[in-house]
Amino acid sequence: MPDGSFAACRYAALSRCGCLRLHVGFSLIELMVALAIAATIAVATVPSYRDYMLRSRIPEATSGLLLTGMRLEQYYQDHRSYAASGTTTCGVMMPSTDRFAFNCVVPPDGQSFLVSARGSGDGSMASFGYTLDHLGAQRTTVLPAGWGDAPADCWIEKRMAGC
Repeated sequence: MPDGSFAACRYAALSRCGCLRLHVGFSLIELMVALAIAATIAVATVPSYRDYMLRSRIPEATSGLLLTGMRLEQYYQDHRSYAASGTTTCGVMMPSTDRFAFNCVVPPDGQSFLVSARGSGDGSMASFGYTLDHLGAQRTTVLPAGWGDAPADCWIEKRMAGC
């Protein structure tokens, strides 16, 4: 060692040549502790992230319902009926999204409607269902387990949230 000071390198190990050499790398215990900390953080954050992703997709249904309701009201102003001429189908096209299927029901008199959005396919949104009627009443018809009770007289957009 050039300066002869062993105090400066107290954690160094003596090599064969008599020179001091510093340890390089991590011990197995240090790596296991870091892995345990990372696993604990993952266990706490992954469920929250999943709920966040589900909540971020719900507006796809609710905004589609509101837009369809607004278009149906405009159609009603022009035609005095929510139904297309001579049918019991809605007078406007339903939105098209990847995660939700939209449906519209109009009675024979054409004076009311019920628009629904239901999660489509076997994806993460399959357990969600929302409706909007001609009076503007919003309902949650289906929710996944652990999200709360359905049906509810509002759109539930958050786990365990109420009306």
